[in-house]
Amino acid sequence: MNRHTAQSFIFLLLIIVLTCGCIEEPATKIQEVTFDQLFTNPDKYDGCYVTIEGFYFNGFEITVLSENLEYSGYAEEHLVPKGRMIWVEGGISKEAYEKLYQQQMMGPLECYGKVKIDGTFEYGAKYGHIGMYSSQIVPTEVELLSWSPPEKQ
Repeated sequence: MNRHTAQSFIFLLLIIVLTCGCIEEPATKIQEVTFDQLFTNPDKYDGCYVTIEGFYFNGFEITVLSENLEYSGYAEEHLVPKGRMIWVEGGISKEAYEKLYQQQMMGPLECYGKVKIDGTFEYGAKYGHIGMYSSQIVPTEVELLSWSPPEKQ
């Protein structure tokens, strides 16, 4: 390898290291993150294996992890995702899905619950139904967390 080729290789390697927020972490190591961390600096976590807690919600044309669930006001006890949301690419395992709460007040069946998701975070394109989301997580593991829906308003 001549000197010019070696310098070019080192330069490219340096660029890769500086632009990848998770390059220092082994691929199997999970970075625990919050919605604030992901949405404040999403480029830092793009392509990283992360774990995050939130509210999984699956319904007509929506499969997301959201910060909160709140009553819609359109039907009694009807919950919808609120706050910042991340598209959940491919959904969650059948085993976890079958343990979620269910509602069918505004049309098709909707399922929801509090979860912890381990997976690869992606940012920088358009994700989900008609590209409505700026980020997504591709789950590798999902844990259902203890939670009860809020008291009826």
